[in-house]
Amino acid sequence: MSKKWVFNSLVEDDKDAIGLVAYALYKHKKHTLATNLRSQGKEEGSIQQQVDTFHDQTLQNNSLDDYREKATNYLNSLFLEIENEEREKFARERAKIEKQHQSSFKKEKAKILKNMREYQSSHKSWFEKLGNWLISGIPGIVSSFLVTSLILGASMLLVNESKRQEVFAELAVEYLGISAQVNDSTGNKKLR
Repeated sequence: MSKKWVFNSLVEDDKDAIGLVAYALYKHKKHTLATNLRSQGKEEGSIQQQVDTFHDQTLQNNSLDDYREKATNYLNSLFLEIENEEREKFARERAKIEKQHQSSFKKEKAKILKNMREYQSSHKSWFEKLGNWLISGIPGIVSSFLVTSLILGASMLLVNESKRQEVFAELAVEYLGISAQVNDSTGNKKLR
């Protein structure tokens, strides 16, 4: 009777991954059996006889299907583990890229807004610039003084000369502490 080989029974062709893994599981179990028998102190002849019996029982029982099922389960769990690792790696990479994207987006948005402000400020007409200058903080104080001076100056142009001198003399006395002589409406000089 010719010897039947487990490899030929488990592996259909070179591309049969399940059959190749099933054969590796068979060989591992066969190796474990021989190693255990050696550790028990059995003789090599007895070990070979037990290994041959294991070989024959594997071919006669439904053990071949069990090995293929174990190989299928092993490969499925291996693929699932790889898939989970890749999914986690992908999620980490995606989060990293999204974070970089958000950072780049914020920087570019800030640049665009800055450029828009610079463009708007450099392309304003002179009356817009004057209006902004009049409205803003410290220049606002200066602009208030200028506007007040312009209004007073314009109103001084509308009154007669003697009234104008009287107003200037009163301003000099009140705000600067300078006494001055003022002509009254009759032409008499008064000291203030």
